[in-house]
Amino acid sequence: MTETPLTEVLNGASRPEGGGGAQGSIPLPKRSGARTLLPETWLGRSVRVTYLDAFGSGAESTATLLDWCGHGAIMSLSGERTVLSWDALRTVTLTND
Repeated sequence: MTETPLTEVLNGASRPEGGGGAQGSIPLPKRSGARTLLPETWLGRSVRVTYLDAFGSGAESTATLLDWCGHGAIMSLSGERTVLSWDALRTVTLTND
C-alpha cells in the first residue's frame, strides 16, 4: 500500500470534473462594473430610510441619497452628510419628489 500526501487528496477532492461550477459546467463570467445595492437613478433623490441607530433601536427618517461605498450608503440626513452602514440599513424606499 502506497501513501498519498494529504494535500493531493484534498486538492483532488475540491475540484469537480469538467471545469468547475454546478455539475461540472463552465462557470459564469465575472460581471464588470460596480455592484451596488441601490439603483444609480436614485442618486440625488429623496428616500425614506429605516435603520438601526447607535443604541440598537429602530429609526426612520427621510434623507437624500448622495452616493454609496463599501461601508454603506452616503446620505444627507438632517442636513449632515452621513454614512449608514449596510448592516444597519433595513429599508430604503424612494419617495415621491
